[in-house]
Amino acid sequence: MTQEPLLMAKQARKNHAKIVLITREKTSPLRQISDIVISLPTNEKLLRFGAVNSLFSEMFASSLLYLSLISPKLNELK
Repeated sequence: MTQEPLLMAKQARKNHAKIVLITREKTSPLRQISDIVISLPTNEKLLRFGAVNSLFSEMFASSLLYLSLISPKLNELK
């Protein structure tokens, strides 16, 4: 992991923002300062399906965030 995400998360923490981490890394330093950690599976065994599984996991996680955080407030945003 590069240092930029960690620096941004630390700045967000200073600004009292909530931090949501979506990761496959079990030892990510961001886990320690995140309010919510969404762990994605790491069990991609077949190389040809690896990219598809990664994409599906990312889409599922982002859809879950959308449905739980943004969708209920759509009427307020209009």
